[in-house]
Amino acid sequence: MKEKIQKRAKRIRIRWKKRKVKITVALLLLVWLAVIIVLLKHWRLFGRSANGGSVKGIVQWAFLWIIGIAGAILWQFYALFLRKQRTIRRIGIGGMIPLAIAMGTGMFWVMEWIYNPQMFTIPYQYVALSICVSAIVFLILLLLCNSLWLAVLLCSCLYFAWTVASYFTYMFRGLPLQIVDLLDLRTAATVAGDYEYTITLHMLIVGAVITSIVTSLFVANRYQVAKSKKTKILIRIIGLVVLVGGIRYLGWSEQPERWGIELNGNRPGDSFYSYGMQMCVIRSARDAIVKEPAGYEVEELQQMADDTKIQNTRKQERPNIIAIMDETFSDLTWIRDFPVSDEIIPFYNSLKENTIKGKVLVPALGGGTGKTEFEFLTGTSMRMLSSTPYVALGKKLDVSLVKPLEEQGYTTVAMHPYVPTNYNREVVYETMGFDRFLSLEDFEGDQTIRGFISDEACFDKIVGMIEEEENPLFTFCVTMQNHSPYTKSYDASVKLTEYKDERVDQYLSLVHESDRALQNLIEHLKESDEPTVVVFFGDHLPSLSEEFYQYLFGIPRAEVPFEEYQNYYLTPFLIWANYDIEEQENVMTSSNYLGAMTVEAAGVELTKYQQYLLNLREEVPAFGASSYLGQDGKFHEYGAGGQEENYLNLDDSVNYNKIFDRKNRINDLFFLDSKE
Repeated sequence: MKEKIQKRAKRIRIRWKKRKVKITVALLLLVWLAVIIVLLKHWRLFGRSANGGSVKGIVQWAFLWIIGIAGAILWQFYALFLRKQRTIRRIGIGGMIPLAIAMGTGMFWVMEWIYNPQMFTIPYQYVALSICVSAIVFLILLLLCNSLWLAVLLCSCLYFAWTVASYFTYMFRGLPLQIVDLLDLRTAATVAGDYEYTITLHMLIVGAVITSIVTSLFVANRYQVAKSKKTKILIRIIGLVVLVGGIRYLGWSEQPERWGIELNGNRPGDSFYSYGMQMCVIRSARDAIVKEPAGYEVEELQQMADDTKIQNTRKQERPNIIAIMDETFSDLTWIRDFPVSDEIIPFYNSLKENTIKGKVLVPALGGGTGKTEFEFLTGTSMRMLSSTPYVALGKKLDVSLVKPLEEQGYTTVAMHPYVPTNYNREVVYETMGFDRFLSLEDFEGDQTIRGFISDEACFDKIVGMIEEEENPLFTFCVTMQNHSPYTKSYDASVKLTEYKDERVDQYLSLVHESDRALQNLIEHLKESDEPTVVVFFGDHLPSLSEEFYQYLFGIPRAEVPFEEYQNYYLTPFLIWANYDIEEQENVMTSSNYLGAMTVEAAGVELTKYQQYLLNLREEVPAFGASSYLGQDGKFHEYGAGGQEENYLNLDDSVNYNKIFDRKNRINDLFFLDSKE
């Protein structure tokens, strides 16, 4: 016994001299110290309060955390100091399968425990499918890496990073992270630093568990699938074949549909809770692939184009057209008329003369500005797309409001006082044909609010261009002032009086400031001799706390009825002119129609496609990403069988021809000059 103790003590001394062991011990000490501090700080979460005041809370705390942490530390001590000399061992098929199942189960737990508060309600078949997918991902990594330690490290980091990113994405914009979001990492990176991140207890514990497992494997025996050079090449080829085959199978087959996973377009977070994150990510990636619509016939579209008659004639004098998509501009009192210290948007509410205004149905919530922007400029509904179009389609987006106006002598300018590469705007604006793109560097020295260029600075820039430009001006301005988060230093001018939330106070005050800037712009244009039309609308509702939205609706988001839930996707819009136009109030439309409505109000020559949109609006008053407004004044989910759905396939075909079938595109439908 004494000899064994002496041998082990000697082994500990020898291994402690190794630099790698010292670094590993230091890392583990930091990790476990952080975990213990957090657990002690939040002990009530695992004590009596977590179990309805029962004694079980104390047992849970002691068993799961004190004993669990002590056991993990003892295991790592053994792996570092007491194990025998490390050797290389081979993993056979009999060992790979249980390892894959264990990793698949672990990765399912990682994703759902961090993200999904309803993980224990996921049906067993989707739990099994998620575990199978994770197991296959692990096997692919194991074959490619030929190292158990490296495969576990990469798989764990991949799933952990995705889950944490998805958690914060959902917190900030109310939408889970999806595969297509990876296409626009640059935009996410530029705004990520503006938010405040709170690491959850679950993230810390999962991170500690992963660190523990990976560290233990790193210092333990090395396990490989193959040892010879030829076998290593063979298994890596097999791994690549399985990877490509799996992507092809899930992306282009009908299997995701056969699994019965139905994504809730209005509440995508609900679907992720119900089916599990991994299954919904796969299904959403499958839906991002645009297929040729059923019954697509170019000849029928050409006949429709030939039969389309333009109903307006161009006025002699072409007005300036000022399009302003105001960041997060909304009127939350539509949901509930809550008491505040001052009217939020008094000027917008008072404007009636020479004004068309109402509500616009947008495809985004809490984020996704590029989707609403895409609909306005192109007329295409996000209904047939799930990815951010600017990023996924890029140079295919040459059909927009821009070129037909240029053909009529307009100077066209895009404006966004922020990073020009966000949402791939630099590329898309050039493709659409804008003469210029003014971005953040063009606003150097201008007024800022909370570090963002103010709406007033943007509108002053527009006024300056109108005064300098000889040709009629079309400008499309995407503002930045009201962008989340609403935790920056700012003196609120409008405050809630019944409900207390400083973030909401800041948001309402920013919208109030936008309303004031709009008033200054329109008051100036009233005095101008140049005829001008202004279209002003919000891109989406703000990303505010679930508690505040529950206060507005009176019930949790998950319980809001379908019809009432559409308020999440409605923002204010107005079309105003400094000359006589027919006034309209309480108009309901959607952002894909708003561009055509604007050029019609301006009296410029319409393309046949714009006339088609105006005709379609008479049949289907508004399109949303997952629902539409019927002629009965009610919202309907796509596929519910409403009479308006007869027009959906035609609209799919028109937009498919416009964007995806460039070889057979009917140019005389989309351009005034059919040679485009």
